[in-house]
Amino acid sequence: MGTFAGGLTVLLGESAGHALFGTVEPGDLASVTGPMFASVLVAWVLGSVVGGVVATVWTRARSYIPGVVVGLVLLAGAMSNMFVIPHPWWMMIGAVVLMPGAACLATHWRVTSVRNTS
Repeated sequence: MGTFAGGLTVLLGESAGHALFGTVEPGDLASVTGPMFASVLVAWVLGSVVGGVVATVWTRARSYIPGVVVGLVLLAGAMSNMFVIPHPWWMMIGAVVLMPGAACLATHWRVTSVRNTS
């Protein structure tokens, strides 16, 4: 369920980025701007946050495992996208660092908030 929620968040975030910054023709990758790439990275990170929290809540976990696994699954999807479509180096490094980190932090927040209320 966390992977689904994270994927849906990525879909909505990328759609918002396309609405805000526009789109390009599929064969015209040279005209993709930095803000277009940045909006996709933001969508990926938000998807990791939402997916991590949903996975932790859904499984009633008191550990980081479900949330981090969802972050890594979403990262695998982002990396497959990076192999097919050329991305700038800063976006690739940002995804590898920020997606699992965001999932871990979101899961940490959820786990500690549950422990503090128990």
